[in-house]
This record gives sequence, C-alpha cells and structure tokens, in this order.
Amino acid sequence: MNTARLNQGTPLLLSAVTKQYAANTVLNQLDLHIPAGQFVAVVGRSGGGKSTLLRLLAGLESPTSGALLAGTTPLAEIQDDTRMMFQDARLLP
Repeated sequence: MNTARLNQGTPLLLSAVTKQYAANTVLNQLDLHIPAGQFVAVVGRSGGGKSTLLRLLAGLESPTSGALLAGTTPLAEIQDDTRMMFQDARLLP
C-alpha cells in the first residue's frame, strides 16, 4: 500500500521521461519542473503526447524510462487518492 501523500507544497519533477508504445516514441527524454502551487496548461498538436503525459502523472501508465517525482518521492509511491478527470466518460479497471 502506498502511504506517501501529495500536498500543495510539493513540486512535480520529470527527469528524462520516455514513453514508448511498441516502436512509437511518444515522449522522448522529457524534463519538466512544475513548481509547487502552479497551474499548468499542456498545449500541443494531436498525437503530441499530452494525454500520455497526463496518464503518466495520474499513475495510469508507467514510463518506459525516466523518473516522475513529487519533491523527492517517486509518484508511484504516492497514496492512491490522486485522480484524473477525462473529457469524455471512461470506465477503468
């Protein structure tokens, strides 16, 4: 069971994050720092990796390589009460 919690004073850090689906690289060595308390808009072309990035941050998928951190804690260790709201209705396992 994950016991660490994400709070508003925690920055999000992505370091060299890569996500591949078979031979298709969607995110390639992405580095991103989101300071604590900041609102961020992710904008880009269709197929540019926006939804993949959000799924990684929400813990719905794992990166092929790289690190996703909340402060110094890996996002995978954060308590499972983080949610993502989709534009369209979805059923997830």
